[in-house]
Amino acid sequence: MSPPNSHNANESGPTEWEPGQEPIDATTATSERPASDVNLSSNSNSNSNPNPDPHSNSHSTTTPSSSTTRRSILAVTGATVAGLAGTAAASTSAAALCSDIDTIEIDDRFFGWCADGTLPVADEVYVFIHGWFGDSTAQIQAESVLNTIEDSGYEPDDAVVLEWPASTLNYFGAESDTEDVGEVAAELAEEFYDDGGGNLRFVGHSLGGRCVLWTAAKLSSGYELETVAPLGAAADGSEVCGEPWNDGLENACEVRNYHSENDSTVGAAYGGFFDTALGNEGADCDPASNYTDVDVTDDVSSHMDFLGNEAVGVDIADAILDGNCGADNGDDDDDDGGWW
Repeated sequence: MSPPNSHNANESGPTEWEPGQEPIDATTATSERPASDVNLSSNSNSNSNPNPDPHSNSHSTTTPSSSTTRRSILAVTGATVAGLAGTAAASTSAAALCSDIDTIEIDDRFFGWCADGTLPVADEVYVFIHGWFGDSTAQIQAESVLNTIEDSGYEPDDAVVLEWPASTLNYFGAESDTEDVGEVAAELAEEFYDDGGGNLRFVGHSLGGRCVLWTAAKLSSGYELETVAPLGAAADGSEVCGEPWNDGLENACEVRNYHSENDSTVGAAYGGFFDTALGNEGADCDPASNYTDVDVTDDVSSHMDFLGNEAVGVDIADAILDGNCGADNGDDDDDDGGWW
């Protein structure tokens, strides 16, 4: 789930819940997209905001318009959210019972944030992290994305969804919690590699996109995720250009950020003057040699349309199968030391 500012009336597929609000157009400026931006469609119109210092921290340099925008979109009624969340839980409970995807819960318990399980040790493992109010539909979201990836030729040995307490009216609190979720996910990844596991493919939607970027940033030296794929990430572009995630990009073999200008939810809540919305426009910089902005504007019609979208699934599968990040390359001998 993304910030409470969307009124995407035509969204389809598994949902995180977004109370209806008029989106705020935070920017009208355009800029040339960096060379790392891949357009999967033949005709894609790009509207990015200029970022004069792409390696600066957006939270220390952005103008008041960005934070003001996010504050202004928090006029949400609890009754609306609670009603929608209840409907989601009722409609997806049967599907969850039949799911082949394991669930690991990450929560803030008595002794701090921790997980109630471990990642399965296998050659190829798909890991999905949901966004705001997505915990009630996490498994069906994970399945929708995985189905499109498998239909495109990549089939992991195991699949896991990391479920975290995202059903809260306090959006800023949930946004802050993504760092803790990412830290626990990084601990799970390190344990996976130490136990002889092969390759991890992390995919996160909306606030889950923040979680997977935090996972890479929190990894200890000597560990590297094979794939990090944010979908409609609820973040500012400058956050991958500088603090807090740029340094952590080196802890992933490949980072592919999927963004759509039709994602008015993220587009209204993030970016602004001198910045971009990561899930809407991508990053207005070249964050790292292993980072690619993938423009799916012509294929993804809304914030929730990233989930189960064929173009997204095809690109993720192709990047895994055709790339140099672990797929079909066998198991290296240096897993015991955290390298592979």
